[in-house]
Amino acid sequence: MTLFYRPVKPETKKIKRFLVRLIFVVLGRAFQSASRHDADIKAEVDSWDEGFTIIMRVHPSGPLMGLEKKNHRLVFRWGVLTQGNLEIIFRNLESAFMVLTPQMGAAQAFAERRMSVKGDLGISMSFTRALNALLAVLYPRFIVKRLLKRVPVLSRKKIYLRIWLYTLGIVTGR
Repeated sequence: MTLFYRPVKPETKKIKRFLVRLIFVVLGRAFQSASRHDADIKAEVDSWDEGFTIIMRVHPSGPLMGLEKKNHRLVFRWGVLTQGNLEIIFRNLESAFMVLTPQMGAAQAFAERRMSVKGDLGISMSFTRALNALLAVLYPRFIVKRLLKRVPVLSRKKIYLRIWLYTLGIVTGR
């Protein structure tokens, strides 16, 4: 039997997978550093139980990022945690790419069923508030306008936190 066509292989999307992994590392390190220095994120993290874990993963078998609360701070766990108290699951790599590169906000992605949450919804809202506080510091104002409903005004402390995160916070995680 002769084939008149070649079998089609699905593309692997190596660049998008690499970028999602890179953004997970940057986001995890930024959370780890900001949970030590930012009062808003500290307040949200203090409301969680000690040893609480959050996992963000991409289905199927995509990259994952873990955050664990230890000593009133978040600790970034890269690929170590497999089960968490709160799991944020992206439906596919395309959805994760659109949310993590600021093309779409988390609320819109959740409404469009591009992501789902397993765990306590109250704590997931607390995590969303902490994530919004972090995004407001990490991204410039014209990007934050598209992601958040209300754009917070950055105080001097937040501007210093932005400088800290860009210079040493993300690199060292401290």
